[in-house]
Amino acid sequence: MGNWSKDGAPIPELTGALDPDLTVTPFTNTLPIRRLRLKPGESAEIAAAFIELPELRIVKSPQRYTCLDEDRRYLYESLRSGFRREIEVDREGLVVTYPDFWQRI
Repeated sequence: MGNWSKDGAPIPELTGALDPDLTVTPFTNTLPIRRLRLKPGESAEIAAAFIELPELRIVKSPQRYTCLDEDRRYLYESLRSGFRREIEVDREGLVVTYPDFWQRI
């Protein structure tokens, strides 16, 4: 798990990155939130394959997710850049609010 390839050749610098991360959609936050199943107060560090736009360059991105309460609010932290946001999800783990970037209508 967590192995990526390009044109059939492995990309060793992405080894261990289980989830894709794309800035234009909060759906990529849903993937680790649902997979991790954190309880309030728990946190986990993961590695994601972050797709930088518009270059389409892919880099390994260490991240942390912390469940803040009742599986509805999470703190997302990029351990690479220091970026952090509290995000709110619905009961299915789909992102409802990502402050300053996205709001489900």
